Amino acid sequence: MSTEPRLEPLLASGEHSRGAARLSATGTVRARIMLAVELGLLRPGERLPPLPELAAGLDVSEITARRALEQLVDDGVLTRRRGRQGGTFVAEKLSITEDHAVRTYLAAADEVRRLIDQRMLMESAVVHAAVMHGSDAELGAIRAHVDAGASATSWATFHAADRAFHLAVAEAAHLDAAARYVEVLDELHRFFVPYPLEHLQQSNAEHAAILDAALARDVDAAVLATREHVLSLHRDMFMNLISDAAGAPPTGSPSPHPRAQP
Repeated sequence: MSTEPRLEPLLASGEHSRGAARLSATGTVRARIMLAVELGLLRPGERLPPLPELAAGLDVSEITARRALEQLVDDGVLTRRRGRQGGTFVAEKLSITEDHAVRTYLAAADEVRRLIDQRMLMESAVVHAAVMHGSDAELGAIRAHVDAGASATSWATFHAADRAFHLAVAEAAHLDAAARYVEVLDELHRFFVPYPLEHLQQSNAEHAAILDAALARDVDAAVLATREHVLSLHRDMFMNLISDAAGAPPTGSPSPHPRAQP
């Protein structure tokens, strides 16, 4: 599959904010998987996670995930194989055309940038509070989520460990406003696409660095690690990957590899 620059103009089309909100749940799943395939994050012949795992990783019902996969099979983006080694796979020979779901999803680029900045401010405050007010037991318990991320077997299972890490930090902060922070996390996750697991492990290493600083009660180090963790999303989210694929200058510092996960 060739990476065409056709996605780049959609980011500058003048359609802004809440693109994903205009899609059905099925359309959102469709767009996320198609984008991952177009960007080479899901490779030809690659097997997708089992349906329950995939649905959980994308925060949708199994019915919604199944419907989206069926559409993508009909469109030739995915294929199904039967038998013990069967499942759903990225098609070996792809023929992807212009898709309404992808176009609508891409129209939300400005919203994604706003959410990243909003999350950076809120997450820095949450981590600061967790270091100052979280008990040793609360902070120590977060290690289990870092370990779960390290042992994840796919992008879908990684999402559960990733979200659990951030929720545990928010609970340790003891801030009433942490509920809004969790809402922003979930809003931003609507825009994440499936990534190779090796890239997500870099995100997990950043979680470990944040936790190590928190356990040492080093506020400055914990907040700095948090800022770098979140702001790297400006490089690694789909908008910048599309710019790279199109040969356009990226918005932000270059990244040695994509690492887009909260």
